[in-house]
Amino acid sequence: MTISFVNTYAVLRTKQKQYDQAKILFDEALKGRQRELGDDHPDTLETKNDLAVLYKEQGDHEKAEPLLLEALSGRRLKLGDTHPHTIESLNNLIDLYEAWNKPEKAEEWRARLPQAEAVENR
Repeated sequence: MTISFVNTYAVLRTKQKQYDQAKILFDEALKGRQRELGDDHPDTLETKNDLAVLYKEQGDHEKAEPLLLEALSGRRLKLGDTHPHTIESLNNLIDLYEAWNKPEKAEEWRARLPQAEAVENR
């Protein structure tokens, strides 16, 4: 199995609420991508973003937050503020803060959305 497939399969398991299996797969994908591509490669950042979504779905906000902040920061540097993957991480961070009952943090990050995205998300 390729690392990309492992990550995609982990995303599927997350959507199916099979969180234990998803976590094992994400751990494998993240270790492989870090080893082969480095911490700041867009594919590694994708896995960090996706793992954070898993943690958010499980209600483990403390684990999700640093991963999403890292994914967002890396994606901004590598891909730019308006790239769809950067916006995905930003929206995931907003969703995290809303789920975590931190509306002020959600609004703070929502204000950083590119203007067209901010209008679409209202």
